[in-house]
Amino acid sequence: MIKRKLQVPYIISVLLLLIILSNRMYKNINALSFLIPVIIGSLLIGVFAVYLFGKDMKLYKNLYFISYVITIVLAFIPVLGVYIENNNYFYGFPAQWFSYYSSGYVSLELLGFLFDYFVIYLVLRFVFNIFSRFSKGSHTEISH
Repeated sequence: MIKRKLQVPYIISVLLLLIILSNRMYKNINALSFLIPVIIGSLLIGVFAVYLFGKDMKLYKNLYFISYVITIVLAFIPVLGVYIENNNYFYGFPAQWFSYYSSGYVSLELLGFLFDYFVIYLVLRFVFNIFSRFSKGSHTEISH
């Protein structure tokens, strides 16, 4: 019951945090003093979301959390998720949702992030369904 009461404040606080962090100027975004707190904060946001919205508390079984982590990781893989134009960096795959401009300006695109998240979620769900069908089929063949 307490989880249900915390869901709306959680969503509001995450949206406020994104609004506060987005559309600002940052001096050195590539420094570890910036990247490490952002990565830890992102993972904590995901863990709290799993706790509040997830049905199964085992993180490795929770497809929502796995999709969230993959969305963040794919954005920062140089070959896949990074697009550079005029010393401006755009991150995200398949849609770009994080932008860092040479002037130090940072922009977060929530719709791009949600699009990436749901695409990855649907792909993972499809893969897990196929995998579970094949694994069920192999067990029935062995038992005959």
